[in-house]
Amino acid sequence: MTEMAIDTTLAVEHFAAMLRVPTVSTRDDANTDWTFFARFRSLVDELYPLVRENLDKEIIASHSLMYHWDVGVPDKPIVLMAHQDVVPAHDEGWTHPPFGGVVADDAVWGRGAIDDKGVLVSILEAVEGLLRSGVVPARDVYLVFGHNEEVGGDGIPQVVHTFRERGIVPGVVIDEGGGVAGDAFPGVDATLAVLGTAEKGILDLQLTAKDPGGHASMPGRKTATARLARAITRVDHHKFPARLTEPTVDLLTNVGVHAKGPLGTMLSRTDTFGPLLARVLPRAGALMNAMCRTTAVATVLEGSAANNVMAETARAVLDIRILPGDTVNGTVERIRKTIRDNDIQLDVLGATEPSPVSRTDDEVFARLRQVVADTFPGSIVSPFLLVGATDARHMAQISEYVYRFYPFELDARSRALIHSTDERLSIAGLRNGIEFFSRLIRDWR
Repeated sequence: MTEMAIDTTLAVEHFAAMLRVPTVSTRDDANTDWTFFARFRSLVDELYPLVRENLDKEIIASHSLMYHWDVGVPDKPIVLMAHQDVVPAHDEGWTHPPFGGVVADDAVWGRGAIDDKGVLVSILEAVEGLLRSGVVPARDVYLVFGHNEEVGGDGIPQVVHTFRERGIVPGVVIDEGGGVAGDAFPGVDATLAVLGTAEKGILDLQLTAKDPGGHASMPGRKTATARLARAITRVDHHKFPARLTEPTVDLLTNVGVHAKGPLGTMLSRTDTFGPLLARVLPRAGALMNAMCRTTAVATVLEGSAANNVMAETARAVLDIRILPGDTVNGTVERIRKTIRDNDIQLDVLGATEPSPVSRTDDEVFARLRQVVADTFPGSIVSPFLLVGATDARHMAQISEYVYRFYPFELDARSRALIHSTDERLSIAGLRNGIEFFSRLIRDWR
């Protein structure tokens, strides 16, 4: 088997250069500086000449990138995904400027280092290196780099539409998601490498209360703000029921053999202890709670524009993440019954159903599991439920084999840096990412 030499120093230089381009997406295209995205595309062409010369490139939805490595085997192609865009960042609080691409303390610092330019660079470095080494994949490969994942935009939906039009059915899709960590599961000392086989749905639900308003010195009995606050409190107090989904059962079963004492017995026997685990696990922290139930939290609150004026309209937006098995309509109805106030108007601002659960029962997942195990020796490779949202949910419409994975070792401190100050990826992590994608493309059959 042809081995590919990885030039880590050069990869770090490329990574740093990409982090210096502030490809910040916004919900309003008019507020997005698209010149940075054009600069980013030019930088990809400049840094990866073999990719430019050997892969067919298309720009979809004006800014998303799709590359096709055509080896004459179009059936069940490999699809590797990442996104170009990042969330905003300001210098305040950062050790190094968020768009400085600084290399320090054995890491590359900058907004998007983990989410998601680290993955994007790892993919490009892997493909460039394989081309340089003369490796030819066993089947076609697509690289898909969306431009507005952070704002739930139209980039990847348009890519999916293109795939459908051309009759392309991916044999495996890899996007951002789970990672590798030694502190990921309470009570388990082993290193976990978790692959998201499903993700929760998203529902932005607006609650609106109205009132005549007036001077704040003479409040009535049921002001708009009081009724809205009561509704939010009721939602917070009456949480959705906890239960175990298929990906979570798979995770518990896999880690159970490595857990000690009674915990190990319970985790490995979800058929017997499932209801008990569903009650206990949410108490283990925010992540485990989110993996076991539909969650709802108020993220936007609006009332009066003046301190001494009662609001005529009070508005809140609930960010709701829907557990597989629940639905958007069912969730809205439950919220309606929970708040018990017919005068509060509910409006769906945006919604997507939970993704289907990808298959883990055949050779596709077995091959992927082996690639992960070879890249991260000694790790427990397991499915899990991704509680956030990714572009992968769109690909799940056209493939049964969609998996969400960051090929990096990310401890709790590193995971907390995503969308936060001092985001950075270790140089060792970048090398692991390149190794993972190189091995995946080279060995996939």
